[in-house]
This record gives sequence, structure tokens and C-alpha cells, in this order.
Amino acid sequence: MDFISGVYIRSFRGIKSLKLENLAQINILTGDNNCGKTSVLEVLRSFEEPGSFRTWRSMIRKETRYTIGWGISYYEGFYDLFDINSSEKAVDYIIETGSERVNIQLTAVETEEEFTEEEYSQLQGLSASKEYKEENLTENLQIVPKLEMKIKINGKVAEQDVLYEGQRRYMPVRKKDSENYSERRNIVYIAPFSHTDSIIFLDQVLNNPELYEEMLTVLREFDDNIVSINYSIDDSRGAARGVYKILTKSLEKALPLNMYGDGMKKAVLLMSAVIRAKNGVLLLDEFETAIHTSAMDKVFKWILENCMKLNVQVFLTSHSKEAIDKMLKCAPDIRKDMAVYTLYKEGAETSVRRLSAEKAIEVQDEMGLELR
Repeated sequence: MDFISGVYIRSFRGIKSLKLENLAQINILTGDNNCGKTSVLEVLRSFEEPGSFRTWRSMIRKETRYTIGWGISYYEGFYDLFDINSSEKAVDYIIETGSERVNIQLTAVETEEEFTEEEYSQLQGLSASKEYKEENLTENLQIVPKLEMKIKINGKVAEQDVLYEGQRRYMPVRKKDSENYSERRNIVYIAPFSHTDSIIFLDQVLNNPELYEEMLTVLREFDDNIVSINYSIDDSRGAARGVYKILTKSLEKALPLNMYGDGMKKAVLLMSAVIRAKNGVLLLDEFETAIHTSAMDKVFKWILENCMKLNVQVFLTSHSKEAIDKMLKCAPDIRKDMAVYTLYKEGAETSVRRLSAEKAIEVQDEMGLELR
């Protein structure tokens, strides 16, 4: 996969008319709260397979991915992808690589449809007994708002779908145009607290002796008694699922990784994600979350060096001046391949300032200015 060289976002969530040009292999995105850093990562994430609603569904922020009873519906989740200040429901952006220029558009038309109460309850994913239906559900018609959506890749429709307000479960009514369906790219996204969800990609690390030993060296910043990490399968209950366990000199038995602190889990996740993203793109939102400052230098250095080794393009977001400073300084030989983008609002539009790593360090150290 070619590296991404430029992103032009005409409209996505709260971003309008944002250009990120001359992208490097290592890109740090910073700026004030609500300036659009996470939204930029979402746009890049959609490039994994932009012609599929499956990809877009995964971009709906966590609180919107469940049913109405526990959070926001899918209808509202997709609605939030659009600019709330515009009557036109459209996501529109361009991503450029060394070999292609892809215009991605997601449009929606708001219409309505009539349902009986029973039909609407089924649409919401509700189950009810025959007695309940007879006593409580009538044949009265109910008007339900809906979104008729299309994904276009370079002007050609790739897929269509419909979502109804209050829809409790995602039940796609997809129409796919296989001719215009986009290829799948290797893009790995790590949210700020993904480490708490037991997400991990260690299998590929365990199969690479060199990277495995390097990872253990870094993890000893958290516990210098670490001997090894292994995948252990406990089939005593008839289940073939296993857990990652860490063996240390100080304990008789290996302990599951999930019994360790967030810093250890986050470091393991970040390093394993680098391997997973080989020859692809790695997106790290608030990359420093849960990593103690004393361990940042070694963890960040390992990430940068192995991204270069494995041909991984990286996009990182952060609010932390200290974390950005450590990322810029931990691997001097890689600075020529790094850039810092500061996002800021100018009226309704989002603007950006680009600095090379060397210039960013100068701005922080010699001028006393904050990159944010």
C-alpha cells in the first residue's frame, strides 16, 4: 500500500475545507479540544474500505453503536457524521496516495415511511409475546423518518443502504455495485482506551523472535522481572480460548496480561498494533494515554523504529505537550520522516499549520511556544 500523501476534507462532522498536504511517514496531529483531530483519524480509517457500509458503521463512536435502550440509535450515529449546521447531508473528502486520488462521498436524503405499530416494533428489534401484541399493538400507522444513503467512490455509486429513526439493530438493506466496490487496505485504528477492551495483536509478535525480544526489553520498563509472554490455552472447561500470560522472576506462576496495569496493557497493544499494520497505516488516537512518562521514551522509540522497519505510515493525535516532545526527540535519526500538524478553527473552517520535526522542536525549546 502506498503512503497517503494528502487529505482534503470538504465536509465531515464539524470539519469544513481542511487540507493536510505533504504528509510524512510519521504524522503528529495536535490542537485544541474539538478542533477535529479524531475526525481526521476517522476519515483515514474509512479509507480501509470506503465503499462498504461495514467500514462506516465501525466509525460510529462507541456510545452510538448500541441499541436505543442503551444509547443512541444507528440512525442518530450516522446522522452525526454530517455537518449539523448544513441542510445537505453529505460527507465529502479526497485522499491521495502516490498512485491514486480517491474521492469518497457519503450522502443521505431524509424521507419518511409508514409502519404499523407491530412493524415498527420489529424494526426496532423488539420481541413481544403473542398476547402482548394482541393487547397492546394496534394497526395504527406511524410515520417514521429514514435516511436513504449512498456511498460514491470517484462519482460512482458503490453501495446503498437505508436506516430508520429508532432502529435498534443494524439490519442492512444494502445494494452493492461490485464493479465500483473498493479494495480493502490494511489500516489499524487504536482508540485512547482500546487497551481496556482486551484488544491485542500479539500473535504476530510471538512469531517474530527479534521483535519479541525487543518488546520484552521495553516492557521491563514496567516490570524488570519479566521473563516471557506466552499464549496459554485452558481447555479444562471445554473451551479452546486462550489468554496471554506474563511470566516473571518474582512469581511462581504466569499471570494473565489483563491483571497488569493499564500502562503495561497499553504498551503491549501499541507495539503489537505496529506489527499488525505492516505495509499499511497505523492510527493512534491520544497515543500517550495510560503510558507513564518514565516509560515513554523507550515505548515511543520502539514504535517509531519499527514503523520505519515495517513500512508503516503513522498518524498520532495528542493533547500532551510532554508526550509530543518525547515522541519528537526519542529517535533523532527518524526526525526527517516526521511532521507535526496543528489544527485550529477559523470561523466555520478548520485550518492547519505544518512543521517539520526539527522546526517543531525549535518552536517548543527555543521560542517557548506550544505546538497546540
